[in-house]
Amino acid sequence: MGLTIKEIIKLVDHLEMKLVAGEAGIDNEITWTHMVDSDTISAFLQGKELVFTTGIGLNKELSLIELVKDVYRDGASGIVINIGPYVENIGQEVLDFADEKGFPVFEVPWHVHMAEIMRIICYEITRQQQNVIEISAALNNAFLCPVQEDLYVPTLMKKGYMPDGSYSVVMLDVSAIEGDIAQDRQETLVSQLSGHIRFSYKRILVCTQDKYIYLVMNNYSVEEERQILNEIFFKICSWLRKYESVVMTAGSNNIKLNNIHKSYEQSVKMNKLAISGTISGEIINDNSKLLFYTDIGVYRILLSLKDKDAMEEYVRGTVYPLLEYDKIHGTDLSGELQCYIRHDCSLQDTADELMVHRNTINYKINKAADILNMDLTRLSNRFEVSMGFLVNKMLDI
Repeated sequence: MGLTIKEIIKLVDHLEMKLVAGEAGIDNEITWTHMVDSDTISAFLQGKELVFTTGIGLNKELSLIELVKDVYRDGASGIVINIGPYVENIGQEVLDFADEKGFPVFEVPWHVHMAEIMRIICYEITRQQQNVIEISAALNNAFLCPVQEDLYVPTLMKKGYMPDGSYSVVMLDVSAIEGDIAQDRQETLVSQLSGHIRFSYKRILVCTQDKYIYLVMNNYSVEEERQILNEIFFKICSWLRKYESVVMTAGSNNIKLNNIHKSYEQSVKMNKLAISGTISGEIINDNSKLLFYTDIGVYRILLSLKDKDAMEEYVRGTVYPLLEYDKIHGTDLSGELQCYIRHDCSLQDTADELMVHRNTINYKINKAADILNMDLTRLSNRFEVSMGFLVNKMLDI
């Protein structure tokens, strides 16, 4: 966990460190700093450092552009060049390369001590890392051990988060077509997201749990939270690589700190719902989804159900015969019936969505009614069938 270039610019604004190229990379993560004055030292970079150079090692064999290209290839996130006796100015070739690659290049006048800039940045990175460890531990205890308030309330109070405030939990599940994203990729996204939130908003905490990222919103109205989460959702989508997607689910708002686990549990269940198929009210961007608890309709009631035996009994008494028929015969009468009900029993609208003739839909709906032994022209029966499908989905997740 480090800082972003954008945060560093704000952090050392008083020390005349000027961004001159590569602005597209201002969301790059910085995990440490490193002084590099030769290509030999550049080889020791581990990646994501902000490199500083005075240019003292430059010569006929190593020009400034070659040094910049070397540190870029070795994984640096940006470079700060000391303008003085060794580098009189940054040439256009360096500026063009930086802009092309989105590689931030800064210049600092000779009278500014670069060691002071490095000290400030490293101190802030260390402070942020410690803060993340403390907050993540406290929030995970709040999620999973809510009755043991001593494990999270004192820590969060020290950070300014009071027990009587209002809270909500947002879950972010980032994945790729082939499955979970790599650990280092997740860490990069967490760092970018944390930096963006620290820079743009207040009273939002970030933590991780296994492969998931969680946000905790504090003292936001429903309208404010919706606006901010929409902004964050589309920001994350802009960072995703091809074949990556995010499912972002926001639990209920206005929860007290000692009940924050309720919003957490809602966000987890909503994530499974969103992954299982299309849910009314979800916001879609390419393959990514954003879903709010207030928008999921009857699922708000179903999410609270905990008696699995009662749920299974309801399914057996409603849609189970049709589900079993589909399973045995390789049909999808249950899906076609749900489509029919969703279109207010319009044969033509159902046929249009499924791209078949309306007579085919009419035959299949009659077949489903026979299997269920129900008169589907009655509203009460259609309601029971709809609830049966919804409860069955809850059992699946």
